[in-house]
Amino acid sequence: MKKLWTLIASTMLVASVAFAQDDFDPEYTDQAEEQVAEQAEEQAEEQPAEQEQVAEPVEEKANVAEEPAPAPAPAPQYQASAQEPAQENVQNDEYAPANANNTPFFGFGVKFAFNYGRMFGFKEDLDNDSDIDGTPSGIGFDGGIMFRIQMIPNLYFTPEVNIAHITTEHEFMHLKRKYVSTDLELPLLMRGVIANRFYVTGGAQFNFTLSSKAKIDAVENATLDIPVKSNEKVEQATFGFGIVAGAGVNIVAGLFFDFRFYMGITELYPDVKTLDDLEFATGDYSLVDMSGARMMKFKVGLSYWII
Repeated sequence: MKKLWTLIASTMLVASVAFAQDDFDPEYTDQAEEQVAEQAEEQAEEQPAEQEQVAEPVEEKANVAEEPAPAPAPAPQYQASAQEPAQENVQNDEYAPANANNTPFFGFGVKFAFNYGRMFGFKEDLDNDSDIDGTPSGIGFDGGIMFRIQMIPNLYFTPEVNIAHITTEHEFMHLKRKYVSTDLELPLLMRGVIANRFYVTGGAQFNFTLSSKAKIDAVENATLDIPVKSNEKVEQATFGFGIVAGAGVNIVAGLFFDFRFYMGITELYPDVKTLDDLEFATGDYSLVDMSGARMMKFKVGLSYWII
């Protein structure tokens, strides 16, 4: 009996093995193995990628830590407030570019002035002469061009070429006498700048007479009751020399208000004779003794530097 059961069991085992061998598909096994291999490779690739993603933020943080912090941007309002005064100083200050080494070595401009002139230095005291009413004085004007050459910082050589006209007058024996002259003036001046706004100036001035004449009222002839024209001839010297001093202030860029004083050194009428001279009829003469007369002027005006 026991052998019988053993035989049956062996038969069934052989049958099951045979059945399993008949149903086995080798292609299916290969596909399954390939899918398992692909999944293993994908998992192997995903793990390094995840590790790199985790490492990237750490590297970015390290880079951020290594980069220096950017400098804070300057405040616009502060820059404007700091620049505006500097711009105003340059506009209102003719000499500000000189300090910045931007002023041209050579410059030129124009000027105009009114002046009050008065003669002085007469050998005779005209004020104490009962026949003479005062010392000749009057007003005039001048204008011209000026040049600027920088010598050292804040010191300039400023020659000028001006045309000046003036009329001075007084009375002699109740007759009005006018002395009219037009001169070519050549001031050779040095100018020093103070605080980039003010200046002082001084130097010599050469004068060349362009025209000169005396206008003397006619004398009434009591007998004939007609005016008799005076035959006096009072002409100014061809050349004159004097000294100049002045000051000024910058109003706006390039424009200055000027004050100047001129004092003549040479005589105005060195060749004019008087009644005391026996040869008066042969040359220029005057009923008023003009010997020793010099001119002084006070000038007020404006000047503008083009360059």
